[in-house]
Amino acid sequence: MTEEELHALAPWFERRHERWQRIDATPAQALAATLDLPDTGQWTAGVPLPPMWQQLYMLDMTPSAGLGDDGSPQQDGGADGLMPPVPLPQVMWAGAEFIWHAPLRVGGELHRRSRLAEMSLKQGRRGPMVFVAWEHLWSQDGALALTELNRGVFLGPESAPASAAPTTEVPKPMRERYWPMDAARLFRFSALTFNSHRIHYDLAYARDVAGYPSLVVHGPLQALLISETSRHWWPERMLRQASYRARAPMFLDHVGPRGLRVCGNSAAFDAGADTVQLWTCGDNGLPCMQATLQFAPRA
Repeated sequence: MTEEELHALAPWFERRHERWQRIDATPAQALAATLDLPDTGQWTAGVPLPPMWQQLYMLDMTPSAGLGDDGSPQQDGGADGLMPPVPLPQVMWAGAEFIWHAPLRVGGELHRRSRLAEMSLKQGRRGPMVFVAWEHLWSQDGALALTELNRGVFLGPESAPASAAPTTEVPKPMRERYWPMDAARLFRFSALTFNSHRIHYDLAYARDVAGYPSLVVHGPLQALLISETSRHWWPERMLRQASYRARAPMFLDHVGPRGLRVCGNSAAFDAGADTVQLWTCGDNGLPCMQATLQFAPRA
């Protein structure tokens, strides 16, 4: 991959995609059941969706014939026409930024406008990497409700297992919560988000082809569990902005016997703070997904 090849993909910046969908209660009920949440049956018309639950809607509807060997959409535009044909075989979720302007509510009519927003070439241990960001503007009943910048990275063939974060000091959390995690929960989340990437449910593929030690825990699932942890710890606070960054893959075999761990630092216990740092980590304690959450100011 060269800068000239990247420049040839510039026409993709001119593309736009729009979708409409009503927010049905069933996906929210199914996610609540997947995560063993107590509010499985609360999803009636008008109830606000928690932050990060919007990923249950506006799913990528690439036909199965358009999937690659790894189960993900082939890089020929995708179902929405916004997937640039980057000549690198793997694409992974790298993080995202969100701004909530108003809650999305069950039963409301949802509209999303999307475009390719960023694309850059860098060099990494696996050779060239192309970082891409897509902007999604979510509106409900004619008013902007959510601004999303979703980030992905295109990678070359895996030459060695991506097993751990770079050596660094293990942070010491002031608070932590464990979420039960197993292959069934990973499969359910893949089904709910229409994510057919085989690294999340096909152990033989993840281990023998992709070179991972076990199934990979979805980055968006980790981001959602961070959001859910903050909702559990501070139920009275309204999340306004969130930034997520994937630092290292999390593998199911490295989750630990108590479950997937979400941690918070000392700032999370400052009663006057509107911004907190949370992260997920495996059994070695090193961060896998890091998040900065900003709440609406206290009344």
